[in-house]
Amino acid sequence: MNFIEKFSGFDDEFAPEFSLSLVPHTRAHATITVKGLSIEITPEFISRVTTLPLGLPWSKDEKPIGQAAKKKFFQDNETPIEDKNKIRRASVPYPWDEVSYQIIKYISCEGRHNIVYGYHFRILQDLRYGMDTPAHQNLSISYFLLQSVIDFSTKVQEGNSHQLAHHGLIKILVEEALHTLTLLISWEVFRNMTVEDDIKELTYDVSPAVSEEGE
Repeated sequence: MNFIEKFSGFDDEFAPEFSLSLVPHTRAHATITVKGLSIEITPEFISRVTTLPLGLPWSKDEKPIGQAAKKKFFQDNETPIEDKNKIRRASVPYPWDEVSYQIIKYISCEGRHNIVYGYHFRILQDLRYGMDTPAHQNLSISYFLLQSVIDFSTKVQEGNSHQLAHHGLIKILVEEALHTLTLLISWEVFRNMTVEDDIKELTYDVSPAVSEEGE
């Protein structure tokens, strides 16, 4: 709930700008520089901004682990409808069918809401059976979100603009970076700057006026 309460809307116009500026360095480190504002994005940064705890890495690439999690998730009296390496969401028992929908729509940002993949079952298994698991052994949603941001940004840069996702997350990450500036600049001021504008020049231009008002 703390994570959800952090969101303060989203911005359809700025999100593509963010994605086109993102440069991945490793699977756990990316940077952007847009309008003169530079941000280092790591699981630790996302964790701090969203209040999501750090834990074990979790990504779409871990197919063998996801397959094992899928088998462990279902009980003997449950009969999932399999489709190659995925499960029909309609065959997932309540309330986990609804929980998986929320994960698919808002965390992994899949377009196919009727399908649950192996990596979804990694977190579903934790939620169903691992409530007493120590925090450091839980899956890191912060790490997954960074993977997702890197993946969709790469696709947007390749021309697939329909892959854009996590608009709300982008906004709170940038707002956090704005709060670190010496001169506080609001989201509204920042998003109305043009691509050619540089936030450093804005800071320089505004500072003398602030100083004169103080005098």
